[in-house]
Amino acid sequence: MFEARLKNPMVLVNPIRAIYELVKDDISIHLSDEGLIMRAMDPANVAMIIFKLKKSAFEKYELKSETYIGVNMERLFRILKRSKSNVPLDIKIEDGKMTLVYGTKSIRRFTTPLLSLESGPRPEPSLKFTANFEIDPRELKQAIEDSEIISDAVVFIANPDELMLVAQGDFGSVETIMKEGDGILKIDVEENAKSKYSLEYLKKMMKGLKVGGNAKLMLKTDFPMKLEFKGEEAELSFILAPRIDVE
Repeated sequence: MFEARLKNPMVLVNPIRAIYELVKDDISIHLSDEGLIMRAMDPANVAMIIFKLKKSAFEKYELKSETYIGVNMERLFRILKRSKSNVPLDIKIEDGKMTLVYGTKSIRRFTTPLLSLESGPRPEPSLKFTANFEIDPRELKQAIEDSEIISDAVVFIANPDELMLVAQGDFGSVETIMKEGDGILKIDVEENAKSKYSLEYLKKMMKGLKVGGNAKLMLKTDFPMKLEFKGEEAELSFILAPRIDVE
């Protein structure tokens, strides 16, 4: 039904490592003529993860027909952790099971059963944002780690001149201000935005940094955030619900 080879398995392993931070149970994978797509929610329905691995990332990609498969994320991640960047990975899906093979001479073969899931991947919501930033993900990661010293949540404040992250707690506050040319490569703000988000989730989302490239951050006041990492062959996006304080 499906056979593929990745010369460099890390284009799959690194995004799966980031997804695993939020989703550890069963997940649906969409195999199409364009590549592999995963969309899933974390158990608390706070964050959606969208992962796309292009067909061009594969040295070999043979698919008889577009299909959805169900896999256990825990098992898949434990197998993929055995990858090495210089050892090719062959993937075969047939007869209700997935087989992953490392190497071409010395062989390591892992087999795991496919799951019967009630539905395919969740559809990606259609969201319109008012503030968009292209940002150096390392600068964003540092700002999130700084905020975590003080609080468990951080407020993102966006305007046409800058992006500010503010965290406040019982023992003080932390502010990070990023401007275009200094941490931010591009700013496009139609309307100022201000929203609070969980640092626990943001820290896990930053694992997507290994996908490569710059990050795109999209905001709107008291609205979900979208954070997108886009490499040459892979795209990993997170949609995170805001934290609304109840007085």
